[in-house]
Amino acid sequence: MKCLSRQTTFLWVISAFLVTGCATHAPAPVSDASRGQVLDTQVDNPAIDDAGGSANQPVTAGPVPPVTKAEEPFVLPQERGRPSAVDALLERSSDEYQRGDYQRSVATAERALRIDRRSGEVYLLLAQNYHRLGNPQQAAQFARQGLRYSSDDRTLTWQLERLLAKVDG
Repeated sequence: MKCLSRQTTFLWVISAFLVTGCATHAPAPVSDASRGQVLDTQVDNPAIDDAGGSANQPVTAGPVPPVTKAEEPFVLPQERGRPSAVDALLERSSDEYQRGDYQRSVATAERALRIDRRSGEVYLLLAQNYHRLGNPQQAAQFARQGLRYSSDDRTLTWQLERLLAKVDG
């Protein structure tokens, strides 16, 4: 009976040691894929792990890319300027316009407009399409709205004014 209690005590001590040992390891760094960063999740613990290293070092299952400090902070596309989805839609709408598929080009440009209401290029493309479709009032309306957002781009302003002169004149 004494032998059984020693074995039981030994198993309890080993179990407690294993549970305590697992609790002292710092968690592995967590990767935030949406920003391309590895977040540091280290905790301050003076304990030493089984391999002889500090418990403050991250424990990983495989190679983890090194954490480097970026020279510039990560910026979402909307904060950098126009979202890339608008660029893709503008390109598609422009291709449709070049092929003479004005109705489809209008639909695609309107999708871009729902994403970015301040894109003078989208208004220009819509105005050009409506001009080609024989709707001068709609073309003039989009050209005027485009002029509100084209002040930084002289070429775009010139194109919108030229189209507006064609439609109005």
